[in-house]
Amino acid sequence: MSESEFTYKIGLLAPSRVGKTTLIASLLHEGQRLLVNSQVSMSAADSPTAKRITLTEGVIRGALRSKDFEPERVPSTSDPSYFRLRLKPRTTETPILFEILDYPGGWLEDSGGERNAAAWEACQTFLSDSTVLLIPIDSVLLMEAEDRYERVLPSQLAIPQMEQLVRIWAKDRRHNSHEPALVVFCPVKCESYLCDNGGTQDLGAELRRRVSREYAGVAQVVREEAQHAVLRYLPIDTFGCVELKSVKWAEDAGALGGYKCLPRYRVRGDGIISRMGLDDLMMLLCRQLVTAAQSHSELTAQMNRVRSEHLRQYAELREGFFRDLWLSWSGRRAERVRRADASEEEYRMSVAQSASLFEVLSALSARPEGPRLTYLT
Repeated sequence: MSESEFTYKIGLLAPSRVGKTTLIASLLHEGQRLLVNSQVSMSAADSPTAKRITLTEGVIRGALRSKDFEPERVPSTSDPSYFRLRLKPRTTETPILFEILDYPGGWLEDSGGERNAAAWEACQTFLSDSTVLLIPIDSVLLMEAEDRYERVLPSQLAIPQMEQLVRIWAKDRRHNSHEPALVVFCPVKCESYLCDNGGTQDLGAELRRRVSREYAGVAQVVREEAQHAVLRYLPIDTFGCVELKSVKWAEDAGALGGYKCLPRYRVRGDGIISRMGLDDLMMLLCRQLVTAAQSHSELTAQMNRVRSEHLRQYAELREGFFRDLWLSWSGRRAERVRRADASEEEYRMSVAQSASLFEVLSALSARPEGPRLTYLT
């Protein structure tokens, strides 16, 4: 990681089997698509990230080869791991690093348990330090829990645990109110409930109503503790090429609420992935984070300018005939001049980096927001 790299942490908050790993892998794919023909590139920043994304994409494509698709075929996260995505302008060596922590969703449900308490504490610290909080939501669980199964929703969505973690996050954001604070509620697997990507029914209003109802407490905590935080709502088609076929609720003593939701899908057409909503999520993240990086870059440039001016004045300072003569003979004067020249070059580079980040922001903000992306009221 370069010292000049801007690093921003993105927190994920969701229980198990929602699809956090799939969401992260999809972010890179859609980010690359969004940035085609721009002056910005996006890539995995290290080998572990590249490997996990490649493996996840391979498993998903393989699972979509059959006529029936079962999410259970996509393995869940068993250990915490960092995903690092690098957003890099081609005109500068100063990239922006998105750091996302993926962790077993079950840790949210039981606070890591006795064996993983220390690791879960580290995860919580990462979440608290994040300027962006993504909350993936299982839309199938939310929409198909009717009658007797509706009572298990607060448990299966881990709402009480989420409210506690969000309160800690929001308090930290309040203490760092000079930094941006963004919460995005992201229902995932929305292919069967929206009709703008091959679906046959439009239940978008009902999906939004249920999200607002179930996560009202989470949103209220943010409004109480961090008034400057922005709350957005964005439903996402995780695959785009599947349609909900059936949902079975099975008794499971190990599942929260005592029941497990088992959806099955049919694969549309030739099973080519057609995600939707992730381009808006990528644009929203970049707009938020690059703006903060721009502020940081401008502050760095200002500090470098003050230091450069001080060193130049020191290099040219006259201290009397004999003192000046000694400085010249000893090489001290030349050393002062070299330091002043190096500081001026550093200042010019920081200014150039600020300008390049403006280019990034302009490129990412040129595209208007899609109709799915709205404010959570």
